[in-house]
Order: sequence, then structure tokens, then C-alpha cells
Amino acid sequence: MTDESKDTKDEKKPEPGTGHLKHSFLVGELVYLRSVEKDDAEYGASWRQGMIPRSVSATASWIEDDLKEEDDLHLVIVRKSDDRPVGSLKRSTWRHNAWIAGTIDPLFGEQGQHWLAEAYIMMLQWSVDEHHRIIAHIEEVPDSQQIVLEKLQAMGARVSSTFREAHRTATGFEDWHMVTYLNKDWVGTLGDPYAVEKPRSGTGEPRPVIAPVTVEGDLPPNAVRVGPRVYLRPLQKADAVDLVEWARRETEPFWSSGRSVMTQTSLERWFEKLGKKEPQTWVRFAVCLRENDEFIGAVGVDGIDYKHRRAESESEFHHVGYRSKGYGTEAKHLLFDYAFNTLGLHSLQSWVMYTNTRSAAALRKQGYRDVGIEPWLVQGKGGYDNFGTYELLADEWRAMPRASVEDAGDLAG
Repeated sequence: MTDESKDTKDEKKPEPGTGHLKHSFLVGELVYLRSVEKDDAEYGASWRQGMIPRSVSATASWIEDDLKEEDDLHLVIVRKSDDRPVGSLKRSTWRHNAWIAGTIDPLFGEQGQHWLAEAYIMMLQWSVDEHHRIIAHIEEVPDSQQIVLEKLQAMGARVSSTFREAHRTATGFEDWHMVTYLNKDWVGTLGDPYAVEKPRSGTGEPRPVIAPVTVEGDLPPNAVRVGPRVYLRPLQKADAVDLVEWARRETEPFWSSGRSVMTQTSLERWFEKLGKKEPQTWVRFAVCLRENDEFIGAVGVDGIDYKHRRAESESEFHHVGYRSKGYGTEAKHLLFDYAFNTLGLHSLQSWVMYTNTRSAAALRKQGYRDVGIEPWLVQGKGGYDNFGTYELLADEWRAMPRASVEDAGDLAG
């Protein structure tokens, strides 16, 4: 390379601290946001989200090959003073919702919280105030990020749910918060969703735990946990036939956004897909009767976070003949035993539509506590429906009294 060509190349390099001048938006006082670039691989440990850091070459390969295949929007948080990447945001969209997850290099300490807060605020305002989405959610703000929480609330965002001991730290667990930012125009049209009282049914008092039993003789086929009346086993292709039939006979419209039509082939592919992911983040079981092995429903844990030892519990009893008879509660306690004692999870979360008061009452009966609301998640009649949020800690579940086998049916009902 000649001296002249070298000088020309050096002239094209932007002066450190001037990168934000190329942007007309998503620029704050301390940081700015931009798309991911190839050279960002050099700082991958500071901004790429994930539990395990990757080498520069592995991050470069991810940028080149994998990032372009993702539907989510990935933006790098860049320090204005020297254009160094210090963190990142990921925005996912689902229907009318925007979901935002952020990370900041912890080696920057408290100043990193100021950068992350500014990045969140820019993303919220861009997604809601400019793009006119009706709501945006920040998925997780640990309790230790008080600077972030204070700045978000000062700009009009709100803590909607607080999950206890759901964020693992070096010394234990801390609370983490869901933060939501509502479109002010929609609030003017629909009203404040936080002012809507969460409906309740049932006593709200936990019942004794229906624990697994010791089986005399042969175990049910492929059983993972066995209770007095039901057992859990992995889902299999043959179960898709029953699920399709039950979906056609569904009588209640409050499942998420209403009733749906299922196809056997898509369900079979889904069952196979669940088991192929490593590590598996959704474990789902068929609920079967002990007396005749009949498949009557399904329970599972979704979104398993092995770092923070948490997941979301879920259950579906499409077979209407077995609802409100205690089979679901018995199956859920078998699931809890698996989640807490085999997977080693520390907490379970659950989300239930306001209109589904029966499921909310069942959660409270199983030991869950109310921890907040998530507004406007799905479309409802003339507007959008709120969800209640609930949580069950492993230690709380283990401390609950146990039911005898003889009393299991009465206590579950």
C-alpha cells in the first residue's frame, strides 16, 4: 500500500465520537442506537445477549449468517463519546404488542444503568409514540437496576408486574419487574387499563398439595409422574387425533383470542419439534387417567430459563368432560413436582386472561400469588383484554400441606 492510498483510507475513518451525527433519531445524550454491523463482533461480549460469551469469530459468523434469518429487531447501544458498543436491545413484535429486552455490559457498573435507561426510553418512544403501537413491554428489569426503573417511570412507563425471586444473582435471587408503556391516545379512547379491577372467583385459599404416589405393580405406560387419579407422560403423535377432535367441540371462547381450528399434521410436527431443541425450553406432558390410560389434557412448562431457574406453567384441558373436577389441579401438582424437583426450577409464572376467572381461581388454589397485570395483550370485545400475572415459588410449594390419597379427589374439586 502506498503512503497516498493509506492516507486516503485513514481519512474515511470517522472521528471517534462522531458516529451519532449520521443519525437523525434514536440519539440520546449519552448513547445512540443503530443496527448491528460486522465490526461490532470485536465487542460482542459487551452487547450480544446470552448467558455464554462468544469469541470474536463466532460473533462475526452469527452476524453474517444467523442474524439475517431472525425476525426480531436487534440494535446496538453505542456510547456517544467514542462510538464503542456497550449493550444492545432486541425488539420482538406480536400482534399489536412490542416486547423489548435489553442488556448492558455489567463491567461498566452504575453508569451502564444510565445508558440502558436512555436506550429503553428511546425505544419505547419510537415504538409507541412514533410507530403508533398501542403498547410496549420491557420484559425484565431486575430490582438491582433501580436507576433504570426510576428513569422509566419518570418518562411515563409503569411497573405492571413484579415477579418475586425470578432473577438469579451471584448470592441468590432478586425480584424482577415487567414495565409497560401505553399509547396515550389509546388510553384516551379505551381508558386506563390499570383502573380495571381484576375479577375474582373462588376463595383464593391454597388447598393441600396432591403429591405423587408410589405405584404397586406395573407403572402406567411411559409415565413420568403418577398421582391418585392421573399420570403424566410425554406427548406422542397419536395424541394429535384427540386434540383435533376436542378443538372442534370447544364450548368456551376465552382461550387466548378465542377458539381455533387445529390440524393433525401441524400438531404432530409441533410435538416432534418440542423435543428436538437443545436445551429444551418447553416441556409438555399428556395427562392420562390411571384407570384406563385415556388422554384427557396436557400440562407443561414453557420458556424455561436455566440461568434464572424459572419458567411459565401452562395447562389445557380441551376435553370438556374433565373440567372442574379436580383432574387439572392434580396434574398441575405432578407438574410442579417435576419442575421443582427434577428440573430444579426456583419459580413458576402464569398469565391468565381477566375473563378466565376459573383458571385464575385454580392457580390461587394451587398456591400461586397475584403479582400484577399485563394490559391489552389480546383483542377483546370493543378493545383489548388484560391478563393477570401469578407466581409460585418452589419453597412455598414445598411448605404447603400434603393431601392424603383418599382425600385427593375432594380437595382438588
